Amino acid sequence: MTTITEHVVNRFSDLYLDEKSSDVLILIDNVKLSAHSKVLAHRCKYFEAMFASGMVEATSKHIEIRETSIDAFKAVLKWIYTGTINLGSLGNAFEILRLARMYEMTEVVDVAVCYFEDHCTVDSVCLILNEAILNSLDSLTDFAMKFVADKPNDVLKHGSFNELSTDAINVMLTRAVFAASNRDVFYAVVGWMKANPTKSADFPDVLKNVPLYTITLADLAVVPSDVLDANVFVDLTRQQQVAGPACCLKDENVVAPKYGVYVVTGGDSSFFNDNSKGILEHTIKSSDDGIFINLDRQFKLNSFKMQLVDTDKQNFSYWIAVSDDNVNWTRVIDHSKYLCRSLQNLYFKPRSVRFIRICGTGPVDGTFKISSFEASYTTEPFEVDPETTLVIPSENVALTKKGATIVHGLSYYTSMIDGFSCYPEGTHHNIGEQGIIVQLPQPYLLDSMKLLLWNQDDGVYSYNIKISVDQVNWTRVFSEEEVSSWREIHFDRQPVVFIKVTGTYNSVFHIFRCVYLECPVITRG
Repeated sequence: MTTITEHVVNRFSDLYLDEKSSDVLILIDNVKLSAHSKVLAHRCKYFEAMFASGMVEATSKHIEIRETSIDAFKAVLKWIYTGTINLGSLGNAFEILRLARMYEMTEVVDVAVCYFEDHCTVDSVCLILNEAILNSLDSLTDFAMKFVADKPNDVLKHGSFNELSTDAINVMLTRAVFAASNRDVFYAVVGWMKANPTKSADFPDVLKNVPLYTITLADLAVVPSDVLDANVFVDLTRQQQVAGPACCLKDENVVAPKYGVYVVTGGDSSFFNDNSKGILEHTIKSSDDGIFINLDRQFKLNSFKMQLVDTDKQNFSYWIAVSDDNVNWTRVIDHSKYLCRSLQNLYFKPRSVRFIRICGTGPVDGTFKISSFEASYTTEPFEVDPETTLVIPSENVALTKKGATIVHGLSYYTSMIDGFSCYPEGTHHNIGEQGIIVQLPQPYLLDSMKLLLWNQDDGVYSYNIKISVDQVNWTRVFSEEEVSSWREIHFDRQPVVFIKVTGTYNSVFHIFRCVYLECPVITRG
């Protein structure tokens, strides 16, 4: 027995199935259940709308329920009166879920989802996935996909695989069975087609999500012609050679040995082993292909994480191009004009990717090196400028923990990029000397900053702010005279890697001190 919420009002409990005080009769499979219109309307939006609509049921107080079992409806009715529900068996829980969705009982839906997660096994996961997709339960679908991803071979060989709906099998093929061999996936799908002849119109669309390029004629020979026409197979294989099935694994790094990734040029494929401490590299301006990675299959991607090797504080410039056929390439990241260092958090418009090329462009005649690389389809929100491929951040990126660093300026204890709660002293420079320079790890499109100037001595400051992408060419974007405390700066949106804050006047001392830097400006509630 499961309690829905601790605050459920139990004053209706004694009225459950009470015939004497009832004013509504519910009929299911010739079984009559007594109920109360006020209780139903108070506890269920569906019945509230029914009784307020003037429908026949509202005036006659006679409600006939079809296409559900008496046990499932009684369980839901008991929840309406008592706030408790017993889901019973898996089949009964499915019926209760459908009723809860129809009657807009979100608490019962939540209880059912928890029940399915607790009872998810190889025997039940396919049936649970069917219900999750049918009822648009994204969190339950994600849960089922994670379960299948851990045991793909067991699920593919289980008899319940043949009971998957067309939508469910497509979701599973594109999200969860990549650790299984292509041959095992193909045979499982053929078995599903044999078991579901009434869904023959869906077969080509399902097969589009099976990697067919590794399937041999011997494998194809075991498929009856009435299940799959050989010409259809050949056509689909040709289509995949141009644009194969793009698998979508949400928030998971697909550059991993279990998915078959290997390095074509730029290093050894052991680089992607869990315990590898190697690097991928290529000589900049050479005639090679840069660092060339084959994912072995197509994935839907929108994010890369790449760790540049920090050698003598060297900065790198680079671009990254992707392809699904090794013929047509798209440059999704172009940092060839910017100085970059440390960890690169990169985002781009979702697209199908099988091949990745990473090419360093600077420093000239140097060696471009990376110590880690990940690729994923992230569900985290992000905004990217399509023209420059640069991230437009929605949070403060001028933080040490995000890879920002101070390349010029003196700091005591904590610097001005250590965060809002850590700024007792900040960073300073002597008036008349070069200002404080902050380097972001990668270029961002920025249009605002916030400063906190030292405000413990009643002094006022004059200062200016310049920005740069290469630490050679600087653009002044802001200046102020004789101000103090918090300053909010706005300027035209543009690429930024380096931020130079230069004090030109201090009414008390010959030092300019910035306690806190934030960019972009974050609105706090």
